[in-house]
Amino acid sequence: MVLFINNKEQEMAINPKEAIEALESGLREFAQGKGIRRPRIDMFIPTKSTEDYFCFSSMEGGISNPGYYAIRIKPDIMSWRVVNGKRRRETYNTEPGKYGGLVFLFNVENAALLAIMNDGFIQHLRVAATASLGTKYLSRPDSKVLGILGSGGMAHSFAKGFASVRKLDLVKIYSPNKAHSNAFAEEIRRDLKIEAVVGTTPEEVVRDSDIIASCTNSMTPTLRGEWISPGTHISIVARREIDDDVLMRVDRLGLLVDRPPLSIKGFFDKDFAIRNHVMSYAAGTEEERSRIPVVEPVLDLFHASYVNCIDWESGRTFVRENPREITMLSHESHGTAYSDAGASEGIQGIQFSSIGGRIYELALENGLGKEIPSDIFLQDLPT
Repeated sequence: MVLFINNKEQEMAINPKEAIEALESGLREFAQGKGIRRPRIDMFIPTKSTEDYFCFSSMEGGISNPGYYAIRIKPDIMSWRVVNGKRRRETYNTEPGKYGGLVFLFNVENAALLAIMNDGFIQHLRVAATASLGTKYLSRPDSKVLGILGSGGMAHSFAKGFASVRKLDLVKIYSPNKAHSNAFAEEIRRDLKIEAVVGTTPEEVVRDSDIIASCTNSMTPTLRGEWISPGTHISIVARREIDDDVLMRVDRLGLLVDRPPLSIKGFFDKDFAIRNHVMSYAAGTEEERSRIPVVEPVLDLFHASYVNCIDWESGRTFVRENPREITMLSHESHGTAYSDAGASEGIQGIQFSSIGGRIYELALENGLGKEIPSDIFLQDLPT
């Protein structure tokens, strides 16, 4: 039987600590050559609207132990409109407020389809689990105060993940949507038993925080270097959320997997480009293609030096030379070296296969999900 696991059932099946542990195991497999991933690629087709594009995004990967392979597909209508004076990326499937992403999980031993999952919850969870590992290995052990920019699903996942790896006393929140911010603060107080306050400005939330997380979909910087105190650990979802001064202040960039950066230098295909910081193909006229934002990868990180978060063979972890060092996980939430391939070079496939596999196991144990006959996915014609 194939198990369909919706977002709510996924949330019921797994907690942040279990997701972080599953990802650690998957990354160990990947670092030791027992896992593989295919970089993210986005495919764009212009629609009848001059502002909207069909975008089909996919990423995949697998691990030998416990033997899962996952592919995540994300079909969207995508646009980049100006909201509250800032250009923001907006997506939907079928109608605004609806989303159609799915994760397909396979058994590497017999290629059987094991599960189909909505991708909303696991998407937030896999990014937060990766950021939480960065926080676990790079932030000061005595970090108590978390400052979060944003109040959406990603911010909620980050807060829960960070609380799993650090004993937090206070969470400070800023978002332009005050109602969402207040609800987020109440959730933290209720679910995490941690004091939470809503700030009036981003600067107020960032200053004097031990850990900073920017979890927004803003196309312009939300975090400025002048606000950051010595000894802070920075966590972001996308490079566009930080200004160049932040990079000037970062001393250490952590790698979860120490491997040569992916390079596409010299690769040419008429329809190929780095668009929206992702490897992509686009249909349409030159004018239609030009409306898709081009966010080039940032390769020069000034004086910051790379460090390994952990040596997966020995288990040795990063130790700060100076408590005033400012740290950040390299390549946003991916934990790999920066390259000309942008966000595509990350570990998304490992995230979905390792965390998705664990969700599947826990859903089975707890009787969660809807069973679908496997036979409807099989055929007797060779392909």
